[in-house]
Amino acid sequence: MSESAKKVYDYEVERVRERLVDVFNKRSGEATTADLVALTGLPLAQVQAEVKAVSDEYGARLRVTESGEILYSFPDGMRSRYRGLGPSLKRLWKAFRKGAAAVASYLFKAWIVVMLVGYFLVFVALALLAVFASIAVSASGGSRDSRDNRRGGGLGGLWLTSRLIDSIVRVWFYSELFRDPRDRAYARERRAQKRPLHKAIFSFVFGDGDPDQGWDELEKKAVIAFLQANKGIVTMPEFMAITGLPPAQAEDRINRYLYEFEGSPEVSPGGTIYYAFPGLLRRRDRADRTFGFSIPMKRVAPFSSNPKKANAWFCALNGANLLFGSYFLASSLAPNRLIALVYSGDYANRLVMTRGISGFYNFVHQLFGKLGGVADPGTLLGLGLGAVPLAFSLLFYAVPALRSRRLAARNERARVENLRRVAYRAVLDGPDSVRPEAVSVADDAARPRDSRAAERLIGELAAWAGAEPRADGSYSFPEIARGKAEAAAARAAVDSSASELGSAIFDSHSR
Repeated sequence: MSESAKKVYDYEVERVRERLVDVFNKRSGEATTADLVALTGLPLAQVQAEVKAVSDEYGARLRVTESGEILYSFPDGMRSRYRGLGPSLKRLWKAFRKGAAAVASYLFKAWIVVMLVGYFLVFVALALLAVFASIAVSASGGSRDSRDNRRGGGLGGLWLTSRLIDSIVRVWFYSELFRDPRDRAYARERRAQKRPLHKAIFSFVFGDGDPDQGWDELEKKAVIAFLQANKGIVTMPEFMAITGLPPAQAEDRINRYLYEFEGSPEVSPGGTIYYAFPGLLRRRDRADRTFGFSIPMKRVAPFSSNPKKANAWFCALNGANLLFGSYFLASSLAPNRLIALVYSGDYANRLVMTRGISGFYNFVHQLFGKLGGVADPGTLLGLGLGAVPLAFSLLFYAVPALRSRRLAARNERARVENLRRVAYRAVLDGPDSVRPEAVSVADDAARPRDSRAAERLIGELAAWAGAEPRADGSYSFPEIARGKAEAAAARAAVDSSASELGSAIFDSHSR
């Protein structure tokens, strides 16, 4: 290879791109390949290679002149999407949000387990202690004490709580005693297969992630499979039907494909732009992975992978914490809630409440104050057993509620995008006459709440393709029909033998 040939392909990429951007700025954002070569003095190979990268970075739109030449156009100006202060700040902010969200999520998950389960157990333990204390006081105090307790002076107000717990125990005992052994064995197997408690709680609060997290890779595979099954040629309507993107976004996205997979925009004799990727045809595996042009669909994300019964239990546990927290906070803030000890007569060494104080709060107050040695149990109860669990309980309900709204919006966008794929495919199959109401949707993931979404999406495509609705409400897409025929002719002209690998003529491991 000569020295001059080496210099053509051995160049500084950034320098070439900067010169191309400078030309586009001077030419008001429009130029052909020949313009770029003439105004920069760069070799044609360098211009053809780097104009794709510039088109991707600055969002070029491709136009075709009457002579059939491709005109690179930047109607929004030469603003880089990857470099400069704005994009750098966006990347920094995105990285910061991602890191902060990860840390906050980890801390909040740990807090959830401690608060939801821990506080519930604390409240249940206090309630049980109060029940046992009430039973002990009633047993030792006689009938007079019982009458006093019923009037609200002692702990007899917790009699209903003890009856409730007793009923639950009895129901559980008898249901297990007379339950079929096979049912008990099946229940044990189901419990063994269940996910850990903390993961189930996280699923309720945070969900299970985006089911389409790897969508970019899936989309690329679908586009490449279509290209390899169709002689390396794709038109813009076909590209939009695969990706589900609206026209403006699809025109922007195709630039990325041209850059990443060494494609090039071409113009048919009739003036239709299509995109050729000959490099993707040189493959050993000739399998068709389009599955009859089966369009990949985004999935509708469920609220949680937990059974509804499990989520109901989490809500019930949090509801108990909410009630207990509200109770302790209200009791600690209410006026004249004083705790007194009476050491006279039959009431000596017994806990007695002044008028208006509930027995449970009085018991816990005395438990922390007299037995626990806390100087100011009221403040402790108000904060530790009142404000903190109350705030957590409200947040525990608020996070899934907000996530539910965001998830509904995300699923609606996915359904619209899926419907766009179906509607555009219907246009491709029969561009001469398309009725929006006749678009067949077999998958619920392509059914938005808007009943007229198909009409709106086909109207969107019609505005881009220059189609007009007929009197009967149907659409005709003559430009898409012509582009479809010219793409078929371009594919027919591709020599498949040129991409065949042939037999191996050299093996690095052969002796």
